[in-house]
Amino acid sequence: MQAFCTICTDKPWRRPRVARSRARWEVVYDDLRTQIDQGKLNPGDRVPTEIDLASQYGFSRATIRSALARLEQDGLITAGAGSLGRQVRRRELVSWNLTRFELGAYSDDPTNRVDQWESDAQAEGWSTRQVVAGVTELAAPDEVARYLDCAPGTRLIRRRRLRYVSRQGIPEQLAMIADTWTPVDIARMEIDGVAPLLQETNVVYPGGIYRALGFRQVHYKDEIQVRMPTPDEAALLDVQPGTPVGQHARVGIDSTGRRVRVLVSTFAGDRQLLRYELDVPERRPTQAEEE
Repeated sequence: MQAFCTICTDKPWRRPRVARSRARWEVVYDDLRTQIDQGKLNPGDRVPTEIDLASQYGFSRATIRSALARLEQDGLITAGAGSLGRQVRRRELVSWNLTRFELGAYSDDPTNRVDQWESDAQAEGWSTRQVVAGVTELAAPDEVARYLDCAPGTRLIRRRRLRYVSRQGIPEQLAMIADTWTPVDIARMEIDGVAPLLQETNVVYPGGIYRALGFRQVHYKDEIQVRMPTPDEAALLDVQPGTPVGQHARVGIDSTGRRVRVLVSTFAGDRQLLRYELDVPERRPTQAEEE
Protein backbone atom coordinates (compact mmCIF):
# COMPACT_ATOMS: atom_id res chain seq x y z
CA MET A 1 0.00 0.00 0.00
CA GLN A 2 1.45 3.41 -1.00
CA ALA A 3 1.73 6.10 1.71
CA PHE A 4 0.84 9.74 1.04
CA CYS A 5 2.22 12.95 2.48
CA THR A 6 -0.08 14.40 5.17
CA ILE A 7 0.43 17.92 3.81
CA CYS A 8 0.05 17.15 0.09
CA THR A 9 -2.22 14.12 0.06
CA ASP A 10 -2.13 13.86 -3.72
CA LYS A 11 1.58 13.03 -3.74
CA PRO A 12 3.16 9.86 -2.36
CA TRP A 13 5.70 10.26 0.45
CA ARG A 14 9.31 9.55 -0.43
CA ARG A 15 12.22 8.97 1.93
CA PRO A 16 14.67 11.93 1.79
CA ARG A 17 17.80 11.19 -0.18
CA VAL A 18 20.91 10.73 1.87
CA ALA A 19 24.15 12.15 0.40
CA ARG A 20 26.32 9.30 -0.75
CA SER A 21 29.61 8.66 1.01
CA ARG A 22 32.83 9.55 -0.76
CA ALA A 23 34.32 6.89 -2.98
CA ARG A 24 37.61 5.54 -1.71
CA TRP A 25 39.65 7.03 -4.54
CA GLU A 26 38.06 10.42 -3.82
CA VAL A 27 39.21 10.22 -0.18
CA VAL A 28 42.81 9.73 -1.34
CA TYR A 29 42.46 12.39 -4.04
CA ASP A 30 41.04 14.98 -1.63
CA ASP A 31 43.78 14.33 0.93
CA LEU A 32 46.65 14.57 -1.56
CA ARG A 33 45.17 17.63 -3.24
CA THR A 34 44.87 19.35 0.14
CA GLN A 35 48.52 18.57 0.86
CA ILE A 36 49.51 20.13 -2.48
CA ASP A 37 47.26 23.20 -2.02
CA GLN A 38 48.58 23.81 1.51
CA GLY A 39 52.22 23.39 0.53
CA LYS A 40 52.82 20.18 2.45
CA LEU A 41 53.76 18.70 -0.92
CA ASN A 42 55.73 21.32 -2.84
CA PRO A 43 56.58 21.57 -6.56
CA GLY A 44 59.29 19.03 -7.35
CA ASP A 45 58.52 16.83 -4.31
CA ARG A 46 58.08 13.14 -4.98
CA VAL A 47 54.62 11.71 -4.49
CA PRO A 48 54.59 8.54 -2.34
CA THR A 49 54.48 5.35 -4.39
CA GLU A 50 51.30 3.40 -5.02
CA ILE A 51 52.49 0.71 -2.61
CA ASP A 52 53.21 3.25 0.15
CA LEU A 53 49.88 5.00 -0.35
CA ALA A 54 47.97 1.71 -0.39
CA SER A 55 49.58 0.83 2.94
CA GLN A 56 48.92 4.28 4.38
CA TYR A 57 45.22 4.40 3.47
CA GLY A 58 44.47 0.70 3.64
CA PHE A 59 43.05 0.72 0.11
CA SER A 60 43.89 -1.34 -2.98
CA ARG A 61 46.50 -0.17 -5.48
CA ALA A 62 43.73 0.12 -8.08
CA THR A 63 41.98 2.66 -5.84
CA ILE A 64 45.22 4.58 -5.31
CA ARG A 65 45.91 4.52 -9.04
CA SER A 66 42.50 6.10 -9.75
CA ALA A 67 43.24 8.95 -7.33
CA LEU A 68 46.66 9.57 -8.86
CA ALA A 69 45.23 9.49 -12.37
CA ARG A 70 42.79 12.26 -11.41
CA LEU A 71 45.62 14.35 -9.96
CA GLU A 72 47.48 13.91 -13.26
CA GLN A 73 44.40 15.03 -15.20
CA ASP A 74 44.20 18.12 -13.01
CA GLY A 75 47.80 18.91 -13.91
CA LEU A 76 48.94 18.72 -10.28
CA ILE A 77 51.39 15.80 -10.57
CA THR A 78 53.47 14.28 -13.32
CA ALA A 79 52.96 10.82 -14.76
CA GLY A 80 55.20 8.15 -13.28
CA ALA A 81 58.46 7.99 -15.20
CA GLY A 82 61.36 5.71 -14.38
CA SER A 83 63.09 5.96 -11.03
CA LEU A 84 61.79 9.48 -10.38
CA GLY A 85 58.21 8.31 -10.04
CA ARG A 86 55.49 10.93 -9.79
CA GLN A 87 56.30 14.46 -8.73
CA VAL A 88 54.30 17.54 -7.85
CA ARG A 89 54.32 19.71 -10.95
CA ARG A 90 55.85 23.15 -11.01
CA ARG A 91 53.20 25.65 -11.98
CA GLU A 92 54.91 28.71 -13.38
CA LEU A 93 52.64 31.01 -15.38
CA VAL A 94 53.95 32.89 -18.40
CA SER A 95 52.51 36.40 -18.24
CA TRP A 96 51.37 37.87 -21.57
CA ASN A 97 50.60 41.60 -21.66
CA LEU A 98 47.93 41.85 -24.35
CA THR A 99 47.49 45.59 -23.88
CA ARG A 100 50.99 46.30 -25.20
CA PHE A 101 51.03 43.42 -27.67
CA GLU A 102 51.43 44.90 -31.17
CA LEU A 103 50.02 48.30 -30.24
CA GLY A 104 52.94 50.32 -31.53
CA ALA A 105 55.07 50.51 -28.36
CA TYR A 106 57.35 47.91 -29.87
CA SER A 107 60.43 46.51 -28.23
CA ASP A 108 61.32 44.63 -31.40
CA ASP A 109 65.02 43.96 -31.84
CA PRO A 110 65.66 43.14 -35.53
CA THR A 111 69.35 42.41 -34.93
CA ASN A 112 68.72 39.72 -32.32
CA ARG A 113 65.31 38.83 -33.81
CA VAL A 114 63.42 39.48 -30.59
CA ASP A 115 59.79 40.50 -31.10
CA GLN A 116 57.27 42.02 -28.68
CA TRP A 117 56.14 38.68 -27.25
CA GLU A 118 59.70 37.58 -26.50
CA SER A 119 60.54 40.99 -25.07
CA ASP A 120 57.63 40.76 -22.61
CA ALA A 121 58.50 37.17 -21.63
CA GLN A 122 62.14 38.10 -21.06
CA ALA A 123 61.05 41.04 -18.91
CA GLU A 124 59.25 38.47 -16.71
CA GLY A 125 62.52 36.55 -16.25
CA TRP A 126 62.06 33.87 -18.91
CA SER A 127 64.61 32.77 -21.49
CA THR A 128 62.88 32.49 -24.86
CA ARG A 129 63.33 30.70 -28.15
CA GLN A 130 61.08 31.04 -31.18
CA VAL A 131 60.99 28.62 -34.10
CA VAL A 132 59.14 28.94 -37.40
CA ALA A 133 57.74 25.43 -37.80
CA GLY A 134 56.40 25.87 -41.30
CA VAL A 135 54.83 28.19 -43.88
CA THR A 136 52.00 26.48 -45.72
CA GLU A 137 49.26 27.42 -48.18
CA LEU A 138 46.01 25.96 -46.85
CA ALA A 139 42.25 26.17 -47.33
CA ALA A 140 40.76 28.46 -44.70
CA PRO A 141 39.02 26.55 -41.88
CA ASP A 142 35.56 27.90 -41.03
CA GLU A 143 36.75 29.75 -37.93
CA VAL A 144 39.69 31.41 -39.70
CA ALA A 145 37.44 32.33 -42.64
CA ARG A 146 35.11 34.09 -40.19
CA TYR A 147 38.02 36.00 -38.68
CA LEU A 148 39.22 37.18 -42.10
CA ASP A 149 35.72 37.66 -43.55
CA CYS A 150 36.35 35.35 -46.47
CA ALA A 151 34.67 32.21 -47.79
CA PRO A 152 35.57 28.91 -46.11
CA GLY A 153 38.12 27.12 -48.25
CA THR A 154 39.75 30.34 -49.50
CA ARG A 155 43.46 29.78 -49.98
CA LEU A 156 45.51 31.42 -47.22
CA ILE A 157 49.09 31.28 -45.98
CA ARG A 158 49.58 29.91 -42.47
CA ARG A 159 52.88 30.75 -40.81
CA ARG A 160 53.33 28.66 -37.66
CA ARG A 161 55.70 29.74 -34.89
CA LEU A 162 56.49 27.72 -31.78
CA ARG A 163 57.33 29.87 -28.75
CA TYR A 164 59.45 28.22 -26.04
CA VAL A 165 60.35 29.45 -22.56
CA SER A 166 62.66 28.25 -19.79
CA ARG A 167 64.18 29.55 -16.58
CA GLN A 168 66.48 28.29 -13.85
CA GLY A 169 65.10 25.06 -12.46
CA ILE A 170 62.45 24.80 -15.18
CA PRO A 171 63.39 22.96 -18.38
CA GLU A 172 62.40 24.43 -21.73
CA GLN A 173 58.73 24.00 -22.57
CA LEU A 174 56.50 25.06 -25.41
CA ALA A 175 54.51 28.03 -24.16
CA MET A 176 52.51 28.84 -27.26
CA ILE A 177 51.61 27.81 -30.80
CA ALA A 178 51.28 31.03 -32.83
CA ASP A 179 49.58 30.61 -36.22
CA THR A 180 49.39 33.70 -38.45
CA TRP A 181 46.89 33.40 -41.30
CA THR A 182 47.30 35.87 -44.15
CA PRO A 183 45.68 36.38 -47.59
CA VAL A 184 47.97 34.97 -50.26
CA ASP A 185 48.50 38.28 -52.09
CA ILE A 186 49.75 39.96 -48.89
CA ALA A 187 51.92 36.99 -47.89
CA ARG A 188 53.70 37.13 -51.25
CA MET A 189 54.61 40.82 -50.96
CA GLU A 190 58.35 41.50 -50.87
CA ILE A 191 60.76 43.84 -49.12
CA ASP A 192 64.10 44.19 -50.90
CA GLY A 193 63.35 41.08 -52.94
CA VAL A 194 62.32 38.94 -49.95
CA ALA A 195 58.78 37.94 -48.95
CA PRO A 196 59.12 38.00 -45.14
CA LEU A 197 55.85 36.20 -44.46
CA LEU A 198 57.03 33.24 -46.52
CA GLN A 199 60.35 32.85 -44.69
CA GLU A 200 60.77 29.75 -42.55
CA THR A 201 63.09 31.63 -40.21
CA ASN A 202 62.29 34.12 -37.47
CA VAL A 203 61.96 37.54 -39.16
CA VAL A 204 61.64 40.81 -37.23
CA TYR A 205 61.15 44.32 -38.64
CA PRO A 206 60.90 47.54 -36.64
CA GLY A 207 57.19 48.06 -36.00
CA GLY A 208 56.34 44.59 -37.27
CA ILE A 209 56.23 42.83 -40.62
CA TYR A 210 52.85 44.16 -41.73
CA ARG A 211 53.80 47.78 -41.08
CA ALA A 212 57.01 47.18 -43.05
CA LEU A 213 54.86 45.87 -45.91
CA GLY A 214 52.82 49.09 -45.87
CA PHE A 215 49.81 47.98 -43.84
CA ARG A 216 48.99 50.13 -40.84
CA GLN A 217 46.63 48.14 -38.68
CA VAL A 218 44.33 50.70 -37.10
CA HIS A 219 41.89 48.34 -35.38
CA TYR A 220 42.11 44.98 -33.66
CA LYS A 221 39.39 42.49 -32.83
CA ASP A 222 40.23 39.99 -30.10
CA GLU A 223 38.49 36.75 -29.23
CA ILE A 224 39.48 34.53 -26.30
CA GLN A 225 38.11 31.05 -25.77
CA VAL A 226 38.86 27.94 -23.72
CA ARG A 227 38.48 24.54 -25.38
CA MET A 228 39.90 21.06 -25.45
CA PRO A 229 43.04 20.66 -27.59
CA THR A 230 43.23 18.88 -30.90
CA PRO A 231 45.50 15.79 -30.90
CA ASP A 232 48.16 17.84 -32.72
CA GLU A 233 48.01 20.64 -30.13
CA ALA A 234 48.04 18.21 -27.19
CA ALA A 235 51.16 16.52 -28.55
CA LEU A 236 53.00 19.79 -29.23
CA LEU A 237 52.12 21.41 -25.90
CA ASP A 238 52.59 18.15 -23.96
CA VAL A 239 49.50 18.83 -21.85
CA GLN A 240 48.21 16.44 -19.21
CA PRO A 241 45.08 14.45 -20.21
CA GLY A 242 41.98 16.53 -19.59
CA THR A 243 43.83 19.88 -19.61
CA PRO A 244 42.08 22.51 -21.75
CA VAL A 245 43.89 25.03 -23.91
CA GLY A 246 43.30 28.73 -24.24
CA GLN A 247 43.02 30.38 -27.63
CA HIS A 248 43.55 34.07 -28.32
CA ALA A 249 42.73 35.33 -31.81
CA ARG A 250 43.65 38.85 -32.86
CA VAL A 251 42.34 40.12 -36.21
CA GLY A 252 44.26 43.05 -37.69
CA ILE A 253 42.26 45.55 -39.78
CA ASP A 254 43.92 48.27 -41.84
CA SER A 255 42.79 51.82 -42.60
CA THR A 256 40.75 50.66 -45.62
CA GLY A 257 38.80 48.18 -43.49
CA ARG A 258 40.57 45.14 -44.92
CA ARG A 259 41.33 42.26 -42.56
CA VAL A 260 44.98 41.74 -43.37
CA ARG A 261 45.70 38.85 -41.00
CA VAL A 262 44.61 36.92 -37.94
CA LEU A 263 47.07 35.66 -35.33
CA VAL A 264 45.71 32.61 -33.51
CA SER A 265 47.73 31.81 -30.38
CA THR A 266 47.11 28.53 -28.55
CA PHE A 267 48.54 27.72 -25.12
CA ALA A 268 48.11 25.24 -22.28
CA GLY A 269 45.37 26.53 -20.01
CA ASP A 270 47.42 26.01 -16.85
CA ARG A 271 50.59 27.79 -18.05
CA GLN A 272 49.55 31.20 -19.34
CA LEU A 273 48.30 34.38 -17.70
CA LEU A 274 46.64 36.95 -19.98
CA ARG A 275 46.87 40.56 -18.78
CA TYR A 276 45.02 43.64 -19.95
CA GLU A 277 45.55 47.11 -18.50
CA LEU A 278 43.00 49.64 -19.77
CA ASP A 279 42.39 53.25 -18.84
CA VAL A 280 38.79 54.17 -18.04
CA PRO A 281 37.67 57.29 -19.93
CA GLU A 282 36.12 60.17 -17.98
CA ARG A 283 33.07 60.02 -20.22
CA ARG A 284 31.94 56.57 -21.13
CA PRO A 285 30.43 56.10 -24.60
CA THR A 286 26.75 55.34 -24.93
CA GLN A 287 25.55 52.07 -26.41
CA ALA A 288 24.60 53.88 -29.61
CA GLU A 289 28.13 55.34 -29.93
CA GLU A 290 29.72 51.91 -29.36
CA GLU A 291 27.58 50.46 -32.14
